[in-house]
Amino acid sequence: MTVANQPAPRHRRKWVHDWPWMVAFVVPALFIVVIVQGYPLLFSAYLSTQDWILTNSPSSEGFVGFGNFVKVAQNEVFQRAVRNSIIITGSAIVVEMLLGTGLAYLASGSSWPMRIVRTILILPLVIAPVAAGTLWRMMLNSQMGLTNYLLSFVGVKGPDWLGNADWAVVSVIIVDVWMATPFVFLVVSAGLTGIPFELHESASLDGATRWQSFLRIDIPLLAPLLLLTLIFRMLESLLSLDSIYTLTLGGPGYATFTMTYYIYTLGLRSFNLGLAAAASWLFMAFAAAALGFVFWLQQRWQTSQ
Repeated sequence: MTVANQPAPRHRRKWVHDWPWMVAFVVPALFIVVIVQGYPLLFSAYLSTQDWILTNSPSSEGFVGFGNFVKVAQNEVFQRAVRNSIIITGSAIVVEMLLGTGLAYLASGSSWPMRIVRTILILPLVIAPVAAGTLWRMMLNSQMGLTNYLLSFVGVKGPDWLGNADWAVVSVIIVDVWMATPFVFLVVSAGLTGIPFELHESASLDGATRWQSFLRIDIPLLAPLLLLTLIFRMLESLLSLDSIYTLTLGGPGYATFTMTYYIYTLGLRSFNLGLAAAASWLFMAFAAAALGFVFWLQQRWQTSQ
């Protein structure tokens, strides 16, 4: 048989046979993605270049180019919102990752007490953020809240959690940690169950303690999962709005204004569509830079191993 008469490779025949089905399923999905995501993004880009306050005019009052971006970037409230987002998200994520991973390690096991503990620890996941924010607002009330009432039993005078600027930021971080740590705990617990027991058994025979096995075996194997969890939590924390709305309304003053809450006030309170769209694109750039920084840290960590 000559080379020209040889049949096509099997993988090529399979691709030729399957490509009509691939097109039939992929093209509609791609079309939906373009319509659902592409059009709003393009319209938002258009809005960011317009002078459009909905309460003043039902249509744009003129093209301003990058003027909205400059105005937002120079706004002191926006600058404070960026700082608050970095402080709240950074602090909450560090605590959540450490606490969630530690709890997953301590609550690992198949005994029935550990199963009960794991069930209790993930309960905050089923509470809506609006309900959680409302619950914590009542608990952190400086006059009638449960938190200060319990602190008084040990002789500690509770602070004005939501009325003091610094303590308000701490309160937002506490609520974020309370709501999100169970997610980290759940993901890490699932990852720990997938690590072969033989690895720990071999390490134990070599004289390694449980803590050493956790650091030398579990953490390296969980690294990709931890990175994915970190990315999810960072984006969710940056996008958080409902808990801040119900807990502090961005106050006192602008103490707990985050970037998402700032965009909310521009778009749905002031109805300044141009500035809100420009702030949204700046927020998107900020989130992309944060993700890039995380991937850069991952690359540095892998290189150092």
